[in-house]
Amino acid sequence: MLFKKLSRQQIITLLILLVLSVAYYCVFIPVNSSSSEGGSAFSIFSGDEYITYPYVEKMLRGDSDIHQLWGNLIIYGDYHYGYPFYFLSMLVLLPRRLVLGDAFFAARTTNIFLLRQLVNVLPMILAAGVLVYYKTRFRNTVQSTLLFLLFLMVPSVVRSNIWWWHPDSITFLFIALTFLFLQKDDYRLGRNFILAAVTCGLAAGTKLLGFFFFLTIPVYLVITHSKRGAYWTRIIKKGLLFVFVMTVVIVLANPFLWYEGPRNEMIAIQQFKQTELEEGYTHGDPSSYQKGPSFWQWTIENWFGAVLFIVFLVFSTVWGVFQKKDFNENIYLITWSFPFTLYVLFFVAPKPDHYIFPALMPLFLAALDIPVLVREKWKNLPLSTKLLALLALGGILVILVQQIRFSIVKDLLVYQEYLIENM
Repeated sequence: MLFKKLSRQQIITLLILLVLSVAYYCVFIPVNSSSSEGGSAFSIFSGDEYITYPYVEKMLRGDSDIHQLWGNLIIYGDYHYGYPFYFLSMLVLLPRRLVLGDAFFAARTTNIFLLRQLVNVLPMILAAGVLVYYKTRFRNTVQSTLLFLLFLMVPSVVRSNIWWWHPDSITFLFIALTFLFLQKDDYRLGRNFILAAVTCGLAAGTKLLGFFFFLTIPVYLVITHSKRGAYWTRIIKKGLLFVFVMTVVIVLANPFLWYEGPRNEMIAIQQFKQTELEEGYTHGDPSSYQKGPSFWQWTIENWFGAVLFIVFLVFSTVWGVFQKKDFNENIYLITWSFPFTLYVLFFVAPKPDHYIFPALMPLFLAALDIPVLVREKWKNLPLSTKLLALLALGGILVILVQQIRFSIVKDLLVYQEYLIENM
């Protein structure tokens, strides 16, 4: 079990986060409930929901012919996103389909509500909890609670939880679990290492993001050699095993790949999508599709925080690498976030916040690294160092308060906007 042998302090932390999770989950119930089926055929949808939802309906239609039933279930048709997203969405609605029969297809309001809450909000909460555990092991209740809240309050997270049924949350949960399994493996290259390959494969098979562990896994293997003294032959074999398991998971999690027609269609869709990412959604080269950090500034400041706060997170993450001697979580956060951020900043033309979300959000885990270390070493610090530490802590406090204020104000505006639109 992932959380076996928890101490009393860890259990208290877990219970607090569970209470906060339930409250947070409930906050989105009103805004994710469409008020009626009236209006246009697409009035209950937002974003890409009107495109993706019919494919889930297709999977749930059933058929007396077993071949047609299999075709509806496996050859789902929309290969922008991998099968795990559609399969899990189908499972969420399957009980209602069985109970309501054909009346299920007329109850779109409730169906969409359930998809938003269970496929988007819930996985995002779980991902936040997993990442906080990865960072703190729940040993520090204050740190764990503050990080959990800081994470879930980020405007990009809140926006993603409102009127948004998308594969991002599920994919991010798979990413978080990959980090956690690597930590649980603790350089043994055992069962948890294989489980990391499984979740990495699921992240890749859902939205290709698992491939961005291309630096994390080699670094993990090199550090394994350093810490455990493992022979390079074993390291290489385990690395190849990771790639093999990841590949098998991608194929098994996307059974349509066994069929030539859907496979070719998926390849064509993904090639077109890559062109969109590189060039934008329209012809020409408008300023909104320029590449580089300065062109991403509005997206970052509007949905994540001030540039100063992001710079602070980067500094804190790098600084934390040099402060811990056992499993250093920040090393792997860096190997994930930095390459991904560089890719998005310099190679992606469209600038919605959910494109850069997986790159930036792990860095939020380092927000309290410096205050926690100062607290741990306070008694042994000389007076002059204590004065400098107090000055640094004062500056960090100002930065964190500004970030919290920004998140609250932005979240309330976003929530109110969608709630009014939903009434």
